[in-house]
Formats: sequence, structure tokens, C-alpha cells
Amino acid sequence: MTGKGANYERQLKKMFEEKGFYAVRAAGSAHDHTSPDLIVLSSTKKFAVECKAWNSGNLWIEKERMDLMKEFERRTAVPFYVAWKVSREEWRFFPLMMLKETGKAFTLSDKELHSGVTFAQLVG
Repeated sequence: MTGKGANYERQLKKMFEEKGFYAVRAAGSAHDHTSPDLIVLSSTKKFAVECKAWNSGNLWIEKERMDLMKEFERRTAVPFYVAWKVSREEWRFFPLMMLKETGKAFTLSDKELHSGVTFAQLVG
């Protein structure tokens, strides 16, 4: 992951921790693609997060990566979200089922950004 992407992961990790969650950032998740960027836990909520900071156009995730995220969710029963950050917008969170398959990838259009769950709603 680029330094910029890692900074967004750390920012989001800190936001969760400030709300009382225990958040673990998986080092190297961008390279091996087998673990989520963040695993977030509290006594009542648990979820995995793939962080994406894209400023224009559609968000997309390779089919192979999506298959691994779905498998993680299936094996652990921990809900998996794609967190999308666009400049001057708040983080939005999308359950995997909201992404649409387009052949080689799964996508969300930039028009769908506001249909995602806000940070406040997710941690609420």
C-alpha cells in the first residue's frame, strides 16, 4: 500500500480507538491480500475493514480479493466492510454484498458513495 493509503488506515484505526474499540491494523495486508486492513472489536461489535481512499471515479476491488474477503467473512462470521474515503467527504462503509460484480472486479459507482453507512452509524 502506498504511504498515503497506510495513513488513511492509521487515521481510521485511531477513529475507532477513540470510540472505545480495539482496532488491529494488519501489516502487509496490501501485499498478501489474505487479511483485512483492520480488525475492529468491542464487547458488542466485531467487524473487518478493507480501506480504500479514492478521490474520483468508481471504487473497484479485484474479484480474487473480493473472494478472499467473502471467505474471511464466511469462516469467521465477522461482518466485512469496504471503507471508502473521498476527499472532503466522510468515511462510508459498505457491506460486501453492496458491491456489484462486473466480470473481473466488484465496483461501487461514485454516485453510490452516500448510500454507505457513516462512521457514526457503524459504531453507534
